[in-house]
Amino acid sequence: MAKEGPNQACAACKFQRRKCSAECQFAPYFPADQPKLFENAHSLFGVSNILKILSSIDPSLRSEAMRSIIYESNIRARFPVDGCAGAIRQLFNQLCTAQMELASLTEQIVSCHRSENGAFPAGDVGDAAMAMAVAAAQPCLC
Repeated sequence: MAKEGPNQACAACKFQRRKCSAECQFAPYFPADQPKLFENAHSLFGVSNILKILSSIDPSLRSEAMRSIIYESNIRARFPVDGCAGAIRQLFNQLCTAQMELASLTEQIVSCHRSENGAFPAGDVGDAAMAMAVAAAQPCLC
């Protein structure tokens, strides 16, 4: 239970202006000092839908389900138009940028190594570096 004092209501009960009982289903997930968590979840899902989700799943999965609800609602608050898809797209773009940078740097390393040594010795680390350069140069799905 997330209660801090003898009469401290969870964020959900505070938001709904009701007394928080010992059996409150929201108290473990919405601490009193983090009202924005509940506000986001409430605005995206609604109290009745959250309760339906909690009652329809196995009790051992409730904590994970609430983590998902809270995560999705916080992302939706951060990216109101695209929600989780926008966050995934942003991370995917960062990944593509990093892959392109890695490919460019690998090519530069191989080029510098060739110009210093003439060519890679057979069976040396150079073969592995060349294989890395080829693999890193594969096009990104961006």
